[in-house]
Amino acid sequence: MADLPRLDVVIGNNFGHLPMFIGAEKGFFAKHGVDAKMLVVDTGTDMVNAMHDGRAQIGDMSTTTYLKAVHAGEPFKVIGLIMNDATRDNCDDPLAIVTRKGRGIEPGKLSDLKGKKIGLARGQTSDEYFKMVLRRAKMKYEELTIENIWSQFGLAPALAEGKVDAVVSWEPYVTQVLTQVPDSYPVIRGGHHMSYVMVATAHGPTVEAKPQLAKAIAAGLAQSSHFTRNNRDEAVEIFAKWVPGTDVAIGKKAVRHISFDPRLSSNVLRAFENAAARRAEPVPPAVHGRGPEGAPGIFRRFAAVEIAIPRSSRRRRRAMCRSSKRRRRSPEKRSRRSDLRAGQDGRA
Repeated sequence: MADLPRLDVVIGNNFGHLPMFIGAEKGFFAKHGVDAKMLVVDTGTDMVNAMHDGRAQIGDMSTTTYLKAVHAGEPFKVIGLIMNDATRDNCDDPLAIVTRKGRGIEPGKLSDLKGKKIGLARGQTSDEYFKMVLRRAKMKYEELTIENIWSQFGLAPALAEGKVDAVVSWEPYVTQVLTQVPDSYPVIRGGHHMSYVMVATAHGPTVEAKPQLAKAIAAGLAQSSHFTRNNRDEAVEIFAKWVPGTDVAIGKKAVRHISFDPRLSSNVLRAFENAAARRAEPVPPAVHGRGPEGAPGIFRRFAAVEIAIPRSSRRRRRAMCRSSKRRRRSPEKRSRRSDLRAGQDGRA
């Protein structure tokens, strides 16, 4: 791939980033004309730092991390969706709180967490999720002791050794804890507290200087997501090549809790708006505005949905949507509309 232009891509070592690993391993990015070199890191903060320092031009991060970076002045642009569910604005199934027998915490009884020591990565999505769970349960974050465990591989030992009473994480580490810690069980998984969406982002100046490369990444990502959805076990095996210490058997269980849906929808927009509202900040104009084809401004230039789907297909898709809406109307409404049209045409 020496003859292909290169882009450095920073991604996280969890399943929310799985299609990126697939694109690199299967050559999907190269097929679309870009040599994508992967830098694997632990957290969203590491991703932002890598893009800020110029070590990467493309990143893969949660909406929480993205919005935090944009509001801090980072010139990031979204070019695609990775971990996502276009049918919901509150899909948080990959996230969970896990405890073990003897820690005084019953399944589903969040009030039992009061006064306990909780292991999680501060400032990351698991921390955000935990705060949302506590808020709905009318509990205060300050009522618990937080043990900052940056590496997700450290969660299972911390719980097993009694250093913490419960841990909060994302997949595949939730399933890893449940498998490796004897007598462990979920206090809660998901619960529709937030939408855990992972987005592909590009450094703004890179997008402006090399738009075709940003398009290539987005198109390759769409192909990678399709492969991941249809070949989950193989995708986990590929992931294990990139992330040492991955238990493939655990991974094949964990990946079932994740949706890799690259489609854009009103639910996705609400997910962004809700994430911004939690930070008590407005959605950035690049997210909130509307672009051509009805796509939100955040995808105005380089969205995978606009790149990977030919214009003729998009026209057919919109026609199908209009047809579907007509079919969903009740017979009474269809009849009234027909009568109205007939009257306007002078037939009634």
